[in-house]
Amino acid sequence: MELKKPCFPCGNPGTDLFGYIICDSCKTKLGLFTDETIQKHIALYEKSNKKRSYAEEIRYRLEFVEKDYIKKRIKLHHIQERLNQI
Repeated sequence: MELKKPCFPCGNPGTDLFGYIICDSCKTKLGLFTDETIQKHIALYEKSNKKRSYAEEIRYRLEFVEKDYIKKRIKLHHIQERLNQI
């Protein structure tokens, strides 16, 4: 029997979702889109935006968020390190 790891927001047993452990209760609170909602977003986005497709926009946003996360994490680690030196 596989032991479930703790959910990152609440600590209850959860399962992997894109590299993060999350329980069913917290997963429902994420507001994940249904396929129907995604189809509506594609139609609306591609009607108003000629530069890139909806899929390209999602890839761009994921990359942006990941880079921003790394920068902020480095900054916080730096502050933490400096606090230990002060």
